[in-house]
Amino acid sequence: MKQGLLTLTFILLTGICFGQYVGHATLRDRVKKDTLVDNNLKMKFILDSTRVFISAFDSNGKLVWHTDPWADNKLMEYRVKRPVVVRYSFQKNEWTDGKEKIWIVYNNTQFGTVDKLTGKFRWLGQD
Repeated sequence: MKQGLLTLTFILLTGICFGQYVGHATLRDRVKKDTLVDNNLKMKFILDSTRVFISAFDSNGKLVWHTDPWADNKLMEYRVKRPVVVRYSFQKNEWTDGKEKIWIVYNNTQFGTVDKLTGKFRWLGQD
């Protein structure tokens, strides 16, 4: 009886531990796209190879803005010393007030949006 109860407890606790895994903010091989293109604005948004800086260029290749959203907004350290971007895409939803923005997620689960025209980062939270 005790052995069965111990086994059941172990199985239940193992399931709880797996539930603590933060799966959506892990760094796999690399971000699928490091360049986003907005044909309406005629702009390119490039995430650098360190996955830290985002730069916006106009159709002539002129730099419009350059930002490190995490450092520029003085976000606190959370889970890792220096987070890097693991998700990088255009999003348009209720979190972006119905406007298309650059959606970024860091490997420490902090996330937010970057305005395409200004480069201003809006922190939306962390898991």
